[in-house]
Amino acid sequence: MRLFGIPGVPLALTLAGLIPFAAGAGVMWAAAGDPVLKAQAGLVLLVYGAVILSFLGGVRWGAEANAQGGGLPRTGIMVLSVLGSLAGWAAVLYGVLGALGWPVFGALALAHLMQGIWDSDGAGLPIWMRRLRRVATLGAFAALMAGAASYAAL
Repeated sequence: MRLFGIPGVPLALTLAGLIPFAAGAGVMWAAAGDPVLKAQAGLVLLVYGAVILSFLGGVRWGAEANAQGGGLPRTGIMVLSVLGSLAGWAAVLYGVLGALGWPVFGALALAHLMQGIWDSDGAGLPIWMRRLRRVATLGAFAALMAGAASYAAL
């Protein structure tokens, strides 16, 4: 089964992977009156967002290694594939150190958006993966921005 050229299993797994994003943002909004629960849900959302950025960087790293057929990988691609992981780690660190608020969620949302733009136009990825990344980016970006809005709505 395919939907818009995306194989069914990767699509189903990606949609399942968006559930923690939606749940984290949802709990943040539902816990508006409980700052501790809201902060805990926010940190969970940040950590999950960072983990996913690391995973996506690994996908690009692997695609680059495979694309070169045993030759030397392109330095720029390898560097870019690690930047998302570092951005995610920085967001979690920033959130844990007490700066949990809309800017950190907005920054992580922007990192997901930038990774998604790169992936949706990325050489070395099959066309179905590029389409899939658009779906995933939209979901992650929306959830992280909802998390940001939950703090901006104070």
